[in-house]
Amino acid sequence: MRIKNIKRGHKTLTKQKARLIAHLIGDGCVYKCRTDYNIKYEVKDIDLLNQFEDDLFYVYGLKPTLGFNPSGKTGNLIPYVRLRSKRAFEDLKTYCEFDSSNWSVPTQFSCADKDIKIEFLRALFDDEGSVIPQHNNAIVRLYSINLTGLLQVKAMIEELDIPLKIVPGFGDKRNVYAITIKDIKLFYDKLGFHSIRKQARLEQYIKNRRRLPFSQSPLPDSNRGSLGTS
Repeated sequence: MRIKNIKRGHKTLTKQKARLIAHLIGDGCVYKCRTDYNIKYEVKDIDLLNQFEDDLFYVYGLKPTLGFNPSGKTGNLIPYVRLRSKRAFEDLKTYCEFDSSNWSVPTQFSCADKDIKIEFLRALFDDEGSVIPQHNNAIVRLYSINLTGLLQVKAMIEELDIPLKIVPGFGDKRNVYAITIKDIKLFYDKLGFHSIRKQARLEQYIKNRRRLPFSQSPLPDSNRGSLGTS
């Protein structure tokens, strides 16, 4: 196997690399098959795939390939981006494990700039987060079977002064935990999504809440942030 040279400076923890790590924890994987070293991200949102491809090139200077896998639930084809690179594989493995049960927030983030931490969190919410309707409002949840990893993410979110709690008992086996955020406007102002689809859903619920009479609104109104009313 020919070993590809990668970009100088790839070891620096940048916003782009923070997003790569989060996406690989979320809907990606980092795995070895004999002498084949793979970095793969599979998601239906083309905007997120494009961002992942751009981030791979920014960090490692390598262009991945595009492919499609059938969904195990629907059979529909889901696009993926894959990079084969031993050196990129080995570099990513210095940060954390990436499987769903054992992932963790890399220790390198403890002294990272706030902007880098935010990029990591946004990318993780892009993959594992959802905007859930609740009464006349909505909440944001981030799901995982890995309680240890979620507690580390919880601590990062709390650094942004966003109130949250971890709720157990989701999934068919009731073994899934969820970080739950009720103040969706505060989440929007301080974090939000990169995902165009999820960000639009979040904005719509905030707009709908603002249309309610004050006595019906589950959260106090606010003029913070750039989101307009209609």
